[in-house]
Amino acid sequence: MVKQTHYPPIWKSKQFHCPHCGVYAKQFWADLLTNDYHGRFAPSFSEVLDQKWSISKCEHCEKKIIWFEGNIVYPKVMIVEAPNSDLSEDIKKDYFEAANIFTDSPRASAALLRLALQKLCIHLGEKGQNINDDIKNLVKKGLNPQIQKSLDILRITGNNAVHPGEINIEEKPDLALKLFELINFIAEKMITEPKELDGFYGQLPQGSLDQIAKRDNQA
Repeated sequence: MVKQTHYPPIWKSKQFHCPHCGVYAKQFWADLLTNDYHGRFAPSFSEVLDQKWSISKCEHCEKKIIWFEGNIVYPKVMIVEAPNSDLSEDIKKDYFEAANIFTDSPRASAALLRLALQKLCIHLGEKGQNINDDIKNLVKKGLNPQIQKSLDILRITGNNAVHPGEINIEEKPDLALKLFELINFIAEKMITEPKELDGFYGQLPQGSLDQIAKRDNQA
């Protein structure tokens, strides 16, 4: 089954998945002007360009989204894809909390996803005390390079959210959004796909399974 790409709402983007109807649709934009002109009848051109409020309207459902300084203030809904169903309830809880506060604080959201990653490492058989060591051990066990890169992106970005570093999450909220996708990508490759494969394998005739076990024991 081909997984549909989720395009979350991003300020001034021409199209994305609408937080109201969930449809990937074209968005119409307009800037909102305030009525505080410092005693003057109308703002100057430079003041108009400096407006912090804007609004987008979904072509599909025609409902509006209100933005302030590039972040959604209305509606207050989860704008990321749902967590992988095979994640533990504890990890899902962190995921949902990170999603709910994303528009208010991408930095806090990234920090929560780092915590979710730590718990995911435990789910994958590691200690969860040091994420870097956990990734190192998984690499020794033959971890797919794509998964390793995803784990390190989550680790480094999450660390920068907790401790001052070279990545400013507040200036790059789209990077924090990617972390949600990476959590699901890792879960899909490390949990869901092996689970599905084991299910298919278990449906083979018992005689065939016995022959395979005998073959492998002779190797």
